[in-house]
Order: sequence, then C-alpha cells, then structure tokens
Amino acid sequence: MVPRPLSNPPNPWLSTEVEYLDEIPPAELEVYEDHTREILSHNDSPDVGFSWSVNPYRGCFHACAYCMAGKTPILMGDGTTRALADIGAGDVVFGTVLRGMYRRYARTPVLAHWQTLKQGFRVTLEDGTTLVASGDHRFLTERGWKYVTGRTSGAGRRPHLTAGNSLLGTGAFTQSPPLDVDYKRAPCIVRKRDIEGRALKNAARLRVISVEPLGIELPMYDITTGTGDFIANGVVSHNCYARPTHEYLGFGAGTDFDRKITVKPEAPRLLREAFERRSWRGELVVFSGVTDCYQPLEASYRLTRGCLEVCAEYRNPVGIITKSPLIERDLDLLQEIQRTARVSVSVSVPLWNRDHAHAIEPYVATPQRRMKTIERLASAGLSVGVNVAPVIPGLSDADIPRILEAAHAAGARRAGFVFLRLPGSVKQVFEQRLRETLPLRADRVLHRVREARGGKLYDSRFGIRGRGDGQYADASRALFEATVKRLGMNEGFQAEVREDTFRRPGRGRQLPLL
Repeated sequence: MVPRPLSNPPNPWLSTEVEYLDEIPPAELEVYEDHTREILSHNDSPDVGFSWSVNPYRGCFHACAYCMAGKTPILMGDGTTRALADIGAGDVVFGTVLRGMYRRYARTPVLAHWQTLKQGFRVTLEDGTTLVASGDHRFLTERGWKYVTGRTSGAGRRPHLTAGNSLLGTGAFTQSPPLDVDYKRAPCIVRKRDIEGRALKNAARLRVISVEPLGIELPMYDITTGTGDFIANGVVSHNCYARPTHEYLGFGAGTDFDRKITVKPEAPRLLREAFERRSWRGELVVFSGVTDCYQPLEASYRLTRGCLEVCAEYRNPVGIITKSPLIERDLDLLQEIQRTARVSVSVSVPLWNRDHAHAIEPYVATPQRRMKTIERLASAGLSVGVNVAPVIPGLSDADIPRILEAAHAAGARRAGFVFLRLPGSVKQVFEQRLRETLPLRADRVLHRVREARGGKLYDSRFGIRGRGDGQYADASRALFEATVKRLGMNEGFQAEVREDTFRRPGRGRQLPLL
C-alpha cells in the first residue's frame, strides 16, 4: 500500500493532543484486530431501513470523506449496578431490543468507554429520579429519542426534553448489595435478577418535571454497546455512530479512519453463535451498517465471505451495501443465498463526474466501473439497486439523472437517496478534503449544505438528517423521484421479499417465538 499523508481533526475523547513539530510524514496502512464478543449490531433509527447489521471491519480504506455524570448507576448484565465511570469495554450491561410490539431487555457488551468535559444539566422526574447529563445526551421517551436540551426553532432545533415528557424505564435504582461470596452463590437471587427478554413495561412515574442547567462543566462519561443503548438509573439511555466511532477507539476521524482499519477475525464464528440463540428469528442482516464490508483487506481476510457462508447455511436473508467490485468474487455464494432465502445488493454511486469522484472518494472504483458491477450482479439474477448516496449539494445533485439512467441500463431496478450528512468531526474532514481537492467548488458546496440544513452543516433530527430541509433539498429529492418514476424503478420490488426462510441446520423450520 502507498503511504498516505496524515490529517485528523482533534479527537474529543482524548485528554491530550499531540502535534508534529516538523513536516507531517506519510503513513502506511495499519491493521488492528478487534476481538469483540458480538458481531450483530442493532439499529432502531427511523432513518435506516434495517434493524440488524454485521460489521467485520471498522475504518474504511475507501477514504470517503453524548454523555452522563460518572456516578450514574448502570444496570449490569448480572442485575447489579455500577457507576458509569467504572465501566469498561468488555463488560456486559443490559440494553433493549425491539421485538414485536414491545421493547425488551437484552444483555449486550460494552464496546467502548470514554470521558470528556461538558456543561451539566439535571433532569428531575416525577418519582424523584434525577439524572445528570450533558445537553447532547438522549433518553427514550414515549415520543421517541430526545436530547436533554434543544430549541424549537433556529440553529439549535432538535427534539429535546420538555416538562411533561415521560421517559421509559423503571425509575431510580436501589443500591446494589455488596458483591460478596454469599451474594454471588445465591441462585434464587440470580433468578430474580434475570430480566433478559422481559418487556419494558411499568407504571413508574417518569414524567419530566424539570431540566436545569448546573452552570458548571463536569467530567462526563459514555459507552457504546451492541444494542445502541443502556439502562442509566432506571431509564433507557442512548449511546453515542463510521468516522466519529473511530474516535472511540483512540484514533482520529480523518486519515486514521482511512488507514487504521480494525478487523474482527472471529466474525463468522460470532455470527454462527448469534444465529444459534433462541432469540434469533431470522431477520434481515445487512452488510454493513458502518463501513464497507468489501474493504481491500477482504481480498485476503475473507471475513465478509465467511459471514455470508454462515447466512447461506442458516438460510438467513441478507442485504449488502458496497462500492467495491470485490463483491463480484462472491457471486456464487450470493446466488446460493438467493435460491434458499433472499439477498439484495445496493451499490453506492454518489457522483458521476470522474474528477469529482476521485476528489471525494480517492481510493474507490470509478462510477463507471461500479456500473459494471451492477450489470454483473443483475446478470447473475440478483436483486440489485443503486444508492445515490450521499447527494452532495452544489456538486453531485446535477448527476442524479445520469447515475439513475446508467444504473437502470445496467440492470438496477431499485434506487435510494440519501442527502449528505456531516455529523461530529466529519464536518471538518469533509471541508478540508473539499478545499484541498476542489477549491473552486468548496464555498458553493458548503453554502448549499447550510442552505439545506437550516444554516448549519448538519442537522441531526430524525427524518431530516438523511433528506435535508428547505427548497434546495426538496428540489434534489424531486429530481430523484421524477427520474425514478420515469425509469420505472422502485415499482413492486417489495413483493420480492420472502419471509420465514431461516433454518438451523438439521432442525427444520423454526416455530415463531411467542
């Protein structure tokens, strides 16, 4: 691999910042092994059309450009509580998963833990429960996830807690008994502590009474879990999602994300173990929810192929999102899954102009080469679509009709649209890349982004963050929808879905779980 120049925005999770005194040297690809104990990641965002994903890699060689007080008690997987500050990666806590009509408790591993310094706010609930958190932290209410603070209009507009909102959970925890030998040996206590699979239903009085600023900065902590949430002092709390997640590992969100790649060498084994659990019901699994599952490293590591082999063995439906022609290597396996379950592939093509594509996605196959991939997948009898994602206003929006026409001619019958998102440090990475590679376009693009984001570079509101807002964003979406309609794409493909294909080898069809 050719060494690349280094450039990372400041990592908000590190207490020190190191700078080079001389010219920054180029650096080569670095690979790290991630020996996590889970491979399935759960998602319940309304902006994403799937619930489960597999991510064999973190970081992306393609190079495409919240927290609480430390004393907050967290519900551990054994039913005890522990202060948030004292939790570490590898610990098991309780989170929640949505199954059927109810959100249910589920054990989940802690994948990352970090500390920062932020302004504190005290949230007081009707039953006396108090929570100290930053304004950016989110809790689950009867009306969905809400930030601690926000505004109803202007630049700070976002869903936030107001008096009368009700949080979901049990209310404040009681103090855990000492973890002595007698406590650990008592099987009756263990049974009482096991809430795995129980529905999140209760009569606790968790209506918000007040949200008060403390007026001081406090050491704040947060964790990342496999379910995407955890139980903090009796209420469901959201954890903090590809470039920003790299910062949780102590890496940078800039070129570190492009060249410091973590691999999960046990991914196929972990997926097999997940499919063997009684709770698994054969839901759609998407590769990948964070970074491209067909990294160049996949050519030698073959982790994605290994996971697909497990899906084929268990007849589990699969979705794939990629930009890489490497997927063509696995055509035989994808056809096998298509025969016994179902598989759909979406190839991302955000730009058509070769120069623009090289500037924004410097190490990815050209848009025209990706059309060849669509053609080969479609010729193999697979359900294939194109994602015009992300649409970059002022740069790629004019490309929308050409991308869709070329994809349709190649055999794509589905199309998706995602407006440019720039959360966290991604804003700095994108702007720097834009000014370095397309300096004459930079100001126009950034102006258009702000025009579609209420004057900001990013708007995190559900339903808005993937679509944009305002006349310019609406015009881009209308161009996409008009072209899709003209080409006859997205017509009837939902009818292709075949449910209940999941089988555990040698055990026949699985009966529904009641």
